[in-house]
Amino acid sequence: MKNKSKANALSVSAAHLTTAIKAAAAMDIKEKEQVCDTLYAEQPNLLASVLTLPSLGVSMETVDVLLNILIVLHLAVEKSGQALVVVSEQEQERQLQHFAATVRFADDLDEQSFVQSIQQTTAYKKEKFLLAYVIDTMQRAGFVHDPAESAKYPMMAGINLVNCIATAKRIN
Repeated sequence: MKNKSKANALSVSAAHLTTAIKAAAAMDIKEKEQVCDTLYAEQPNLLASVLTLPSLGVSMETVDVLLNILIVLHLAVEKSGQALVVVSEQEQERQLQHFAATVRFADDLDEQSFVQSIQQTTAYKKEKFLLAYVIDTMQRAGFVHDPAESAKYPMMAGINLVNCIATAKRIN
């Protein structure tokens, strides 16, 4: 029991994330397809949460950014020597509902309270490097400044990927 809780408390280090970012940047399309094949086998629901976004009006360019984020997250977990139990659709929905409730709660907060609220989220506590990477990547891709109604979906999907990874049980 002691080892199980210790394994679930592990997180991805900055060094693992950096290695994953560099590895993904060096990949050609064929290598990224191979990672996606692995994702399909190991985490089909996480992959599906990105690939279904066009049905919500999200552009393929945005899906490509999120797919690259997912590849980096997968490689970072892999580089850390961890493996995740398959994240179910129900777990994804639970994490999404939790995130939406956090955002609704934070709506009426002043800036300092909002920052504290975000810092208390599971992803921030368990996978702060992954969360920082995802938010930075989405900001650089312009997700934050897109006025379209469909712009909220990629932001939610990116944050939800981290939340699901942060709360997923580890296999080891």
